[in-house]
Amino acid sequence: MSGEVDVNEILITPIATLIRELSKSVADAQLQLDAAALASQNALPTELRELGYEPTWYQIPEAQVELKMAVHYERSQPSGPVRVWATPFNAKYRNALNYTADGSSTLTLRIVPVPPHVADKA
Repeated sequence: MSGEVDVNEILITPIATLIRELSKSVADAQLQLDAAALASQNALPTELRELGYEPTWYQIPEAQVELKMAVHYERSQPSGPVRVWATPFNAKYRNALNYTADGSSTLTLRIVPVPPHVADKA
């Protein structure tokens, strides 16, 4: 073992990026479910459509994510903004950096659908 840590392998990333990517993954999964249902609906024989048959549409009504992670705060200048970096706390991270679970944090997200925003008409 060389002792060097490949940050891409242990997934060190800003927390905002982590949350954004998790949210995009949930949205992408929903799009794939919708596309599969639409393809099934379009493939229905006319006779079944006339009888009122419709394929099942699935939805992800809620996604909950809980991550154990190591958190690192960084400020490049004394008066500059603080950046928060996180990495999932896993075996690779623990072994590569000799990190213990005592210092890990938990990030819990709940992603739920909401009705689209309708602009007020004045």
